[in-house]
Amino acid sequence: MDRNEVTLVGRVPEVVRVRSLQSGITLGAWRVVVRRRRPGRGVRVDTISCVSFEPEVTVAAAEWLPDDMVEVVGSLRRRWWGGDGAKSSGCEVEVHSARRLERREGGPSGDGKGASAAISSGPVCSLLSAGPVAPGKSGKSGKGARGLSGP
Repeated sequence: MDRNEVTLVGRVPEVVRVRSLQSGITLGAWRVVVRRRRPGRGVRVDTISCVSFEPEVTVAAAEWLPDDMVEVVGSLRRRWWGGDGAKSSGCEVEVHSARRLERREGGPSGDGKGASAAISSGPVCSLLSAGPVAPGKSGKSGKGARGLSGP
């Protein structure tokens, strides 16, 4: 049986970008920075692009601040965008469930001292068990990818 499930836990480096597509679907886009420890090489990071076409997830993610620790669950997708003759593609995680695990006090959005006191966890926003979604409403039909300028 095939399985395409991604869970990421990391920090958001910037505010979430939210926009409406020509199809009327709202798209939330952000990046998650995940540390990767490599024996003998120290700590490196991977910056992974994430998107959501799910309104509940996008609304919750739009409240995240830079340096918040978050958890996202979704599927790896290759998405195409652009007009005729200028098509581009990229891989990203299409997020179905997201939550803030920790808000950093004093990080980039605070006093700049980088204190690491957690404030609170945000609610889990999930559509994994919400049942079927009408075609064209989830972005999975391909309609949601039109009119994008980039991943």
